[in-house]
Amino acid sequence: MVPSPKPTKKEVVTAFRTREILAAARKLMERRGLEAVTMEEIAAAARVAKGTIYLYFPSKDELIQALITEVGESLLQDIEAAVLAPGSPAEKIQRVAALLLECLIKERALYPIYARDSHRAEHGSPHGYWRQLQEREDKFFDLVTPVFAQGIAAGQFIPANPRLLTFMLRGMVRGMGYYQMVEAKEGAVKEALAVFLTLLFYGLTPKIPAAEEVAPL
Repeated sequence: MVPSPKPTKKEVVTAFRTREILAAARKLMERRGLEAVTMEEIAAAARVAKGTIYLYFPSKDELIQALITEVGESLLQDIEAAVLAPGSPAEKIQRVAALLLECLIKERALYPIYARDSHRAEHGSPHGYWRQLQEREDKFFDLVTPVFAQGIAAGQFIPANPRLLTFMLRGMVRGMGYYQMVEAKEGAVKEALAVFLTLLFYGLTPKIPAAEEVAPL
């Protein structure tokens, strides 16, 4: 295996500056909201000149896209670790659900843009940022669908198309995200957490028929 080439000084500085700018943008947006924050304010918070920030991100939209990419890649890494860790399929799905909801809470400022862009990615350009969004969606399905398949084979989940179950999990999480947006309050997802988990696992778990429903031998 050929070792990766050592990054140049310019590449190291670029990566460092990019992280600093994204971190500053995240803090400002969490405090003041996405729309209110300007590129000039982000530059000041990241301690770079006004003109310098545009060398890294030519527009605010591209900066937000970079934030969504950063969040998405980190979340996928966490989900991959969750499904590869020891445990039953039910335990793994619970971990995945917890990660998705934690991300909703933490990234509530970014979620409306992510929801809009995900819809566009499904019907829009196959290039660049939009293709990356779709590839992350595909990887999510590649990671989670086999866990549902394992749970079905083990009798822990209802017999159903495992890909359909993955779609439904994603749909429920998106519904929680929209609830958080509409309610516009910080604790919306935490408030709905117990309901979400009850619906998820009550629906997934095969029901044992009551005594009167069992046919006599």
